[in-house]
Amino acid sequence: MLKPGVIPNEEPQIRVGIVLPSDDQTKVTTFLSDMCDYELAVDTLTFSTCEVASILFIVEDNAISFQIDGKKYEKVNKVVFRPVVEDAYITLDPVISGREFHWRKYISVKLPGTLEISLIEGKLLVVNELPLETYLTCVATSEMGAACPPALIEAQTVVARAWMLANVEQKHTDIGLDVCNDDCCQRYQGLNNVTENSKAGTAATRGMVILHSGKICDARYSKSCGGKMEVFENLWENTPLPYMQALPDMPEGNEVPDLKIEENAQKWILSNPKEAFCSSTTVPENELKQYIGACDDEGEYFRWTVEISNDELSANLRDKLKLDVKEVLDLQTRQRAESARLLKLGIIYRDFDDKEHEIEIDKDYNARLVLHPKFLFSSAVIIDKVGTGDVPKRFIYHGAGWGHGAGLCQIGALGMSLKGYSTEEILAHYYPGSKYKKIYK
Repeated sequence: MLKPGVIPNEEPQIRVGIVLPSDDQTKVTTFLSDMCDYELAVDTLTFSTCEVASILFIVEDNAISFQIDGKKYEKVNKVVFRPVVEDAYITLDPVISGREFHWRKYISVKLPGTLEISLIEGKLLVVNELPLETYLTCVATSEMGAACPPALIEAQTVVARAWMLANVEQKHTDIGLDVCNDDCCQRYQGLNNVTENSKAGTAATRGMVILHSGKICDARYSKSCGGKMEVFENLWENTPLPYMQALPDMPEGNEVPDLKIEENAQKWILSNPKEAFCSSTTVPENELKQYIGACDDEGEYFRWTVEISNDELSANLRDKLKLDVKEVLDLQTRQRAESARLLKLGIIYRDFDDKEHEIEIDKDYNARLVLHPKFLFSSAVIIDKVGTGDVPKRFIYHGAGWGHGAGLCQIGALGMSLKGYSTEEILAHYYPGSKYKKIYK
């Protein structure tokens, strides 16, 4: 596993969680690329897979059970597939894509490297262990589409490598993982979306990262900043990172008004600043599907509108915050961040005893979590209330951008690449003051 703060001088192996205990899956099936491509270790036994095409693994009585060539294996603790030939892969089905997000779905994934199936407290855990550069070849065109220009694919690969090696968040180290396969870490769908372009992007940037003050940058990124980048401390820990600044996602010389001021924020969200690299003028929405990831929804990413009924919002507050909410009386924008995302959101509600309460939500992620059951695209929103009387019937969100908006704006970087900007120019735009450097061959 990776170690925080350590800059490797050679390519590391990493452990990626594909099925997590929190997924509550009880079944998974493996399909081998060829029947003799793997060595199979079952607890202390090891044998060839030459008689195996597919295996259904089932969680039963806090153990793994499966059947091979008419023989049933029960009470198994761990199964490991190790490749014995180059280019071997295992197709795993089903796998969640979009955990806890509005685009959640089940897919099959083709996985290179070693595959480990085990249990943690009776819950299924599937881990893919593989070299970092192989992983990155898969990430670039899982995050964004293979049709993207080389400069975008290269920039995405460098950023994904830097984020991985900075190893700051460590969300899954408690279960022996460097990362998971999904958007809470980085989107990894195995070989599903690998193309010659993604291979070329990884090869051209092998071992390259961005650094600041001698450390690998914690290079976060999101789908669309909405026209202005957000700063790190408004989203996560209250410690500024000098290479994550609140800059216009536009060519140099363009200015954006102070979006912390409510009047400016409202005008900004309802406008369509065509100068922005991520704007629907630079990258038309009807052309975007060919460039975004295969599991991303087709839709409006720069400016959008979403409606929710009071009943739906109240149910979401009961679910997410465990509040006794009968109906929402008001949603109040109390403080905005640099990109117009919410820093503080006031919620006035009435409980089932008809008593009135008020709570305050802070930061973008939490606001998005409570405002919609499918996790709102962005918290850079204007909230309109519809209905007569003191209880709105529904709320309308007019929003800007998708995601947190800090660091690389993927659609903005796409817009830059389509305009002819280089990989280094894209990285310098989104991570000002960083240094582009090779750390291993």
